[in-house]
Amino acid sequence: MGRGKVQLKRIENKINRQVTFSKRRSGLLKKAHEISVLCDAEVGLIIFSTKGKLYEFSTESCMDKILERYERYSYAEKVLVSSESEIQVKMKSKCFLLQLV
Repeated sequence: MGRGKVQLKRIENKINRQVTFSKRRSGLLKKAHEISVLCDAEVGLIIFSTKGKLYEFSTESCMDKILERYERYSYAEKVLVSSESEIQVKMKSKCFLLQLV
């Protein structure tokens, strides 16, 4: 017999909330490790507690390398999207000019 769904809402009791955070954090770190091993994926996981404590997991490549790769990817994607929108504007203006002729 399976468990019922947990209602997703903030846990009001501070102690229960901390216990749940601790259990779920360790479960999430375990899942991150599992997906990195099973799928040979680079994984970087960052968690901050409500008190500001840092918990992190990264595969054999260090977190800095993963974050650098993420930043490069994000930048490249932004550049690609902006260049695509510029191309679309140019194409629309060319179509408009061709319609006038």
